[in-house]
Amino acid sequence: MSAIDNLTGTETCWDMTESRHVVDAIARTMPIIRFGLDGTVLFANDRYLNIFGMDAVDVIGRHHSVFIRPHEAASAGYAMFWNTLRTGRSMQSEFCRVGKDGREVWLQATYMTIGDPVGEPREILKIAQDVTNAREHAADHQSMLEAISRSTAIIEFALDGTILSANAHYLAITGYTEFAIRGRHHRMFLTPEDAHDPSYDRFWERLRRGEFIRSEFRRIGSDGRPIWLQASYNPILDANGKPTRIVKIATDITESVELHNETTRHAFSDALTAVANRRRFNMTLVDEIRRAARTGNDLSLILVDIDYFKTFNDTYGHQQGDACLKAVANAIRGVVRRASDLVARFGGEEFAVLLPNATTRTAAIVAENIRAAIEALQVEHPDPSKAVLTVSAGYASLGSERLTTDLLATDLIERADRALYRAKAAGRNRVSGEARVMPQSLVKTVPNASKPVT
Repeated sequence: MSAIDNLTGTETCWDMTESRHVVDAIARTMPIIRFGLDGTVLFANDRYLNIFGMDAVDVIGRHHSVFIRPHEAASAGYAMFWNTLRTGRSMQSEFCRVGKDGREVWLQATYMTIGDPVGEPREILKIAQDVTNAREHAADHQSMLEAISRSTAIIEFALDGTILSANAHYLAITGYTEFAIRGRHHRMFLTPEDAHDPSYDRFWERLRRGEFIRSEFRRIGSDGRPIWLQASYNPILDANGKPTRIVKIATDITESVELHNETTRHAFSDALTAVANRRRFNMTLVDEIRRAARTGNDLSLILVDIDYFKTFNDTYGHQQGDACLKAVANAIRGVVRRASDLVARFGGEEFAVLLPNATTRTAAIVAENIRAAIEALQVEHPDPSKAVLTVSAGYASLGSERLTTDLLATDLIERADRALYRAKAAGRNRVSGEARVMPQSLVKTVPNASKPVT
């Protein structure tokens, strides 16, 4: 649709005698051109001609159609345009015109009919402003937004988090329709835990202050599956610099995050039993010892060893031996339930259980529960002196006293290991422990305690 089809009109017809001095004043500062009622160019000032790269000889005496494409000049809308002006109505809109070199020129213009002393229309005055650059900039900006929208997920929110709109790419990632999300709050994409976390309210407070936030975010799709987005939340500001709405631009990185998590899981998990491996145990132990030294909380370690596992493995074979290791690992995990605790395969048939913020008494109870749980599996053992598979366990703890010296991870392991061997020496299938305060002979200054034990 051309600009001619979108113009506005008013019943205005200036008196030529009274308006001449006004026209002269306007001509000194703005591009103007005058036409006869038939559209013939009567006058154009230099400002107007310069917009089109033309001289007066190029337009004076020629029809207004010299400024438009031939197909538009032949259109019914163009004929109606001039018929309307001849009735005395003024027209105002943006118009696309053509320069001398064929380039498009966009004008914000007003066509005003000027009448004779008795009010009859006599000629047409056009006052114009060149808006080509602004129009092209807006078109480039729109094209850029459309390009971004085709390849990037975009969703728009009110300042209170209410969803205003979302593009097809965002809807495809989340599995929703726009009808299903419009008018609802952003928290619909979060787990209940995340939505009620105090940091979530602070997140929106920052956005309402006009802060830009960019990070990786975990969200929930329509089917409940986790979605990972690399996203930026961008406050849109008004002319006074106040935020009016929030636009989120996002890229789906779920696949790469899941691949990273899977790689990490393999790097820090025992392939056979699926509990933590020795590498993860070493790193976690150092972190927890430093945390205990900093906070004064207790830290306990349990070492669990399968009794006479070599006999079991040699008699039944490695497949049964592997099944035994898996069963023991599962039994330990069934006892150790806290999210902060760590169950790891320490090596061979030996397992380690790290219990942050757990006293010696707690460690003793957990160790005994582990021993009992494995005995309750009733796994037949080939040793004549044993009816079923059992384990021995040793535990050691760091007390709640604040220690001013860094502690070697090996110290705690050695103490738990000594307790384990006492349990074995006492006949196996039992638990033994060490005092919760580290002997002074084992308290050492560690110049680089951040390195995991290997």
